[in-house]
Amino acid sequence: MITLPSSTQENDQPTRPELLKILCILTFIGSGLSLISNTIMFFSIDIIRSYYENGNFDFLAESMDLTALELLINVNSSYFLFQAFIFALSVYGAYLMWNLKKIGFHIYTIAQLVLIILTQVFITELPFPFFELMISLIFITFYAKNLQYMT
Repeated sequence: MITLPSSTQENDQPTRPELLKILCILTFIGSGLSLISNTIMFFSIDIIRSYYENGNFDFLAESMDLTALELLINVNSSYFLFQAFIFALSVYGAYLMWNLKKIGFHIYTIAQLVLIILTQVFITELPFPFFELMISLIFITFYAKNLQYMT
């Protein structure tokens, strides 16, 4: 006997809430771009340092404060590798939440907290990143509101 799928079987699959879709897409964009940029920085930081030491960034001195650039240039290059890895975990956590898996929330949350700590460990001269912490807490809170839809 052949059974055709009924409309109730199609409706039994959990649906992804709109807020979760928006959060995941924003995370894919933000953390994805950060993953790419930190990977590029890891592989090119030595070139950037040599350009800086040769005075090739002097044109920036007139238009901006170079202290942030100097901090980044002088940081250990492994910082960018660690950042890329943690951003990859963040994207992976969002991917799992996109697929309605609760473990993705935990991976994402840990990744966001480690990112804040990592910057403070590697670049101690920077002030505490209150803005980044607030954005992370907002995303974590909104993701937590969607845990009921995840398994």
